[in-house]
Amino acid sequence: MGRTLSDEQIAELAAEHEAARESASSIDPVSRRYPDVTLEDAYAIQAAWVALQVESGSVVRGKKIGLTSRAMQQAMKIDEPDYGILFDYMFIANGGSLKRANHVDPKIEVELAFVLSDDLNGADVAAQDVYDATDHVVAALELIDARSYRVHPDDGVSRTVRDTIADNAANAGIVVGDVKMPVDEVRHGELRWAGAICSRNGIVEETGVAAGVR
Repeated sequence: MGRTLSDEQIAELAAEHEAARESASSIDPVSRRYPDVTLEDAYAIQAAWVALQVESGSVVRGKKIGLTSRAMQQAMKIDEPDYGILFDYMFIANGGSLKRANHVDPKIEVELAFVLSDDLNGADVAAQDVYDATDHVVAALELIDARSYRVHPDDGVSRTVRDTIADNAANAGIVVGDVKMPVDEVRHGELRWAGAICSRNGIVEETGVAAGVR
């Protein structure tokens, strides 16, 4: 569909998202102000925000891939995952803590983290390329924290996938586990059956299996 926003609008929105992150405050979703905003616009805002981080001295450490299940993609009316950038300051030690006051609407998701030994580049990366570039796989927790209103307080309208993509795919942090799964086990298909139990204070909140990722 292409872009509908100007470079100036992109830069302003990126700066607004950064100010919201720094102050842990909610802002109006981009789609509320620009109803015709496209996925290309959203990723352009994200890229401009990433540039601000790099300019301030932050270091890119990886990428977050989201909306990987068929159910979530159907709910968001898209046919592919989204992505965001992981910076050095987003890594939280296993067993560590964070301050609630530093976040807007924090949530936790259980993930699998692929730790690479080689870079992956280009648009035609296949599963085998990922295996070849992977050193090991570990369990991880992703800290989700979107800076735009999930449901707007004025009228109850929900934000869209374009809003979260503009906001670095709602990515705020990651906890990487300590138990490494060798890449050979991934090649043998073991990863598909990796399961996870997410519990809080001993109470199971959610469960899942990696086979749901597409």
